[in-house]
Amino acid sequence: MTGVIAIARLELVGAARLRWVRLLTAAFGLLAGAAAYSAGAAGELSGADGFARTTLALVPVSLILIPLAAVILGVSGQADEGEPFLFGQPVARAAIVVGRWLGQTAALAGAIACGFGAGAAIVATGGGMDGWQGYLVFVGASIVLAAIFTSIAAAISASSGKRITALAIGTFAWFFSVLLYDGLALSLAGWLNGRVGGRVLLASIFANPADLVRIVMLRAAGTANVLGAAGEAWVRFLGGDSPANAIAAAALALWITAPLVVAASVLGRRDV
Repeated sequence: MTGVIAIARLELVGAARLRWVRLLTAAFGLLAGAAAYSAGAAGELSGADGFARTTLALVPVSLILIPLAAVILGVSGQADEGEPFLFGQPVARAAIVVGRWLGQTAALAGAIACGFGAGAAIVATGGGMDGWQGYLVFVGASIVLAAIFTSIAAAISASSGKRITALAIGTFAWFFSVLLYDGLALSLAGWLNGRVGGRVLLASIFANPADLVRIVMLRAAGTANVLGAAGEAWVRFLGGDSPANAIAAAALALWITAPLVVAASVLGRRDV
């Protein structure tokens, strides 16, 4: 654990010094503030709206920006030119993978917490504290989303020989997960028809971390029936609210750990 913590600190310091990570923090704050006031304008309010509508407005932004930032940071950190030196140290390769992942995730978590925290201050000042619990879950889910995609980036980097190749594969993975997957899942469900198609569509959520995090975010948003009949069907499909929450949490944990295991296994066999 000493080696993991040391590597995580080095990775965190390096990531925090990146200018684009600092700009990302500012962007999250500006987007949260803009979402609060735009939601208020949609409701014909004079100031910032409450946390529920602000959360709903921020969900699409979070699902697009955070995975992309995580992939870029993860590939850049896991596939840097310092590998031969670092791997020559008396540290297990699995510790290197986990330490880098922890540092990268901590850097993104700080950017997300600071940016959305600033937005939360604007919302609380202008719209009150109603729905703050859902907003807190949204911020936590955004951090989990960052952790998942930095983990995926670690597996991609370990499996690729060059950074440019890993970055291309990671970008495609982001594009597929965020933009392409839903269309393919809907097409498959439509082709199957009937109850089988519906069950396939509901189960397909677990095969895409972006979809799974979206469900968690929207369920926590605090707006009644935000997911409609599809959300109710998903909960019934999993056996109720408590089993659905437990299964979703287990699936998210698996999405974090499985790519890290793959990355450590691949690096353990690779000659660097």
